[in-house]
Amino acid sequence: MSRARALLFCLLAACGRDAFRLPAEIRLEQVVADLSATFDRAAIVEEAAGAPVHLGGIQPTPHFGDPGGASRRAIVAPPRSRLRFPVRVPPGAALHFSTAVEGQARTAGVRFTVSVDGREVYARTLDPAARRRDRRWFDERVDLASWGGRDVEIALATDAAGAGPLAGTPGWSHVRLVRESRRARQAASAGAPSVLVVLVDTLRADHLGCYGAAPSPSPVVDRLAAGGLVFEQAVAQSSWTMPSVATLFTGLHPRSHGVVGASADGAPAASDPGFLADTLPTLAEHAEAAGISTVGVSASPLVSRATNLARGFETFVEFGWDRARHDWPPAAEVNARFLAWLERNRGLRFLAYLHYMDPHDPYTPPAVLRPPPPAGVRPAVAAGQADLLARRLADAPLSAVEVEHLRRLYDAEIRAWDADLGTLLDALAQRGVADSTIVVLTADHGEEFQEHGRLKHRVHLYDELLHVPLVIAGPGVRPGRVAEQAQGIDLFPTLAGLLGAAPPRGLPGHDLLAAGAETPAISETLYGLLPDGATTPIVSLRTAEWKLIHAPALGRYELYDLRRDPAEREDRFGSAAEGAALAARLAEWETAAPAPPRAEGHDPALGEKLRALGYVD
Repeated sequence: MSRARALLFCLLAACGRDAFRLPAEIRLEQVVADLSATFDRAAIVEEAAGAPVHLGGIQPTPHFGDPGGASRRAIVAPPRSRLRFPVRVPPGAALHFSTAVEGQARTAGVRFTVSVDGREVYARTLDPAARRRDRRWFDERVDLASWGGRDVEIALATDAAGAGPLAGTPGWSHVRLVRESRRARQAASAGAPSVLVVLVDTLRADHLGCYGAAPSPSPVVDRLAAGGLVFEQAVAQSSWTMPSVATLFTGLHPRSHGVVGASADGAPAASDPGFLADTLPTLAEHAEAAGISTVGVSASPLVSRATNLARGFETFVEFGWDRARHDWPPAAEVNARFLAWLERNRGLRFLAYLHYMDPHDPYTPPAVLRPPPPAGVRPAVAAGQADLLARRLADAPLSAVEVEHLRRLYDAEIRAWDADLGTLLDALAQRGVADSTIVVLTADHGEEFQEHGRLKHRVHLYDELLHVPLVIAGPGVRPGRVAEQAQGIDLFPTLAGLLGAAPPRGLPGHDLLAAGAETPAISETLYGLLPDGATTPIVSLRTAEWKLIHAPALGRYELYDLRRDPAEREDRFGSAAEGAALAARLAEWETAAPAPPRAEGHDPALGEKLRALGYVD
């Protein structure tokens, strides 16, 4: 039995026969009031002496890497506490909320209760000191249909559940009054296909055979590309994960969706730049509203419920750092979760998003694919620890031999992931869904191997980071190659078109499978580097022929002729007439780009996640 099939069988056995099984209809939710995000101390009726109720973070599992116990923004409410929220309940409403206790040893548990106009409608006692199963978040729902159309008082209370020291710290998260409706689920067919988005973190286009890599580490992708539509010049909207994926999910440029990371100058932001605003429509929400079942599986801690990038996915499975392997979860585990979901929901039309981390550093391919290190290379190079090397690069640049070994490790990671992609595609065929599923393969960004003096990603906007693969293959998609430039903002309208759901009005991108004029690609990162090592925003404008990069804090432009100089070695700004025109075009775009809405949420563990990814010290 293959490892992937073994994982699937184990998962089904562990989760039970009804794991991932969906109800007959999709429950759609519209947030009427977010009681925790807009929490005001006027809501406090009672609080413990010396332990005030406040907005903060609760992490029920003490170690990084357990999504069920991850840190969430919450109303921290040490017992005994009473909170009161007067609300008007619309018809078809429910109260959604999550409870957890950040436990301490040898403490009493905490009893959570919810009452409506004095009637208790919910109670749960959590005791993480005594029960390991309580060391996580509990996502809850209370039906408010009986109070529809009335003004009521919702009360949240915490009490110590027994004698002993003060209980562990409890919290209420995502306390929301929502209006619910239901939608029949669509069935999949060749004429109404499902869409499977396969996003591979850190995957450069030029390291795939279908984009010219030789020898190719990607025979499965190459076969998929041969039968599908290959976009030869696909450009990411950023050089790191959060802004790039948020663009795919919202169809907006980073500065308009706001998920851009902490401010480079340390100035306080209007809202959390690591959290997607609830007011922005997402692709998954759009699909759900059309009756399409949605499922996401993410091996990246940045694409999660905590960052709100999971919003709209009816089923969302997220992984953390694999502490046993000292690596990110492998593709086989991502596949197993999705196939378990598929096993329980055959025949449904779906939008699935699978986020793989295999090529992301550390570069640790399976032993059978791992190239032996050349003699004399430093231990971190031999081990594929690019993060350690990137931090010391200014003092000791890598030799050509060391860079080549890192590239070979990276390619071996691609080859391992590619084999697991083959397993996934075979499983779709075996389940009879391949003929009714369109596969969209892409990446959030690429990876640097010292082409411009750096390793990894996020700092620069050169093509080794922005040129990503984009392959669309499946029923109704005519095979071929597209030379015109595509970009991340085009994915939302393109995928919406494939699902038969018109995208929201006003998005800057266009459906790549419909007629449309090619437009310049604008990419951004807040993490360009100043001479003293401090970070600064940089932005680029890319056409099919030219790339302009602007670092406003340095007053500097760079211009590259991509036809003659695809490696971006010769700066032509000042000597090529195109520079001034492109700079004016970029300035015009920056002036007109919409500002992001305020994000009321917050991911308290974002700093820890960024450290695990090597983004911050």
